[in-house]
Amino acid sequence: MNHEIYLDILFCTNFIIDYMILLSVKRFLSLSCRLRRLLPAAAAGGLCSFVILLPPLPSGLSLIISFACACFVVGAAFAPIPRKMFFKAAAAFFLISFGFCGIMMSMLTLFSPETLLVRNGSAYLDISPLMLVVSSLFCYVVLRVIMRITGSGRPKDICCTVRVKQKERSIVFTGRLDTGSTLKEPFSGLPVIVVKRSAYPEDGRSGDTSLRVVPFSSVGGEGLLYAFKADEITIINSGIKRRVSAYISLCDDEKLIGGEDAVIPYELIV
Repeated sequence: MNHEIYLDILFCTNFIIDYMILLSVKRFLSLSCRLRRLLPAAAAGGLCSFVILLPPLPSGLSLIISFACACFVVGAAFAPIPRKMFFKAAAAFFLISFGFCGIMMSMLTLFSPETLLVRNGSAYLDISPLMLVVSSLFCYVVLRVIMRITGSGRPKDICCTVRVKQKERSIVFTGRLDTGSTLKEPFSGLPVIVVKRSAYPEDGRSGDTSLRVVPFSSVGGEGLLYAFKADEITIINSGIKRRVSAYISLCDDEKLIGGEDAVIPYELIV
């Protein structure tokens, strides 16, 4: 059967579907990301859908291209995040896409089979905008119900206890795991834990000779932090103890919102 493909319909179809998939990935992995960042990422997914215009590709090559597109879209939505979390998000996007496609194919095969074309891992739906939005929302709701039943996507315990040994004394404070914290000490590449000054006693701090300069950028601007290497750091989360290597940077209390004493890069526990 010959299909006429309209690029505007192709783009809009995949834009809406990819936005719903990104929402699912965000909830499934409890990623911290503003919803407005998902819009340009979904637009990137809409552009990736143009691979449907290529001649039919071997299934293996089609899968590789689909996963590369998933990595591109996830990077646009959630970067910078730790490498391991990035590939988890890309794999989740890839697999959830199959779930969306399966549910939508079932619906359209039942009600309107001639409106659906799938080629090279991309879908083209020649249906009304209202039907597209309704079917995409239906797919999203179905996946959310499955996640709720199976327990997937429930926010993990983001609060933990940190025990630091420094200068022959032990310092304990509470911390909040954050997937958006990507601070690194430039020379070693080790993550940086940002701690409120009030939570870290003066006699437990390192001398000036061991300080490292850590550049940072945030919504409020750019700047420099000073960090030092602790002798030993243990993170206790959900009853599991992990010895980690990291630097510690101290900041004014008002710069850390929330009741915890520190912000801890999520990559330290994965």
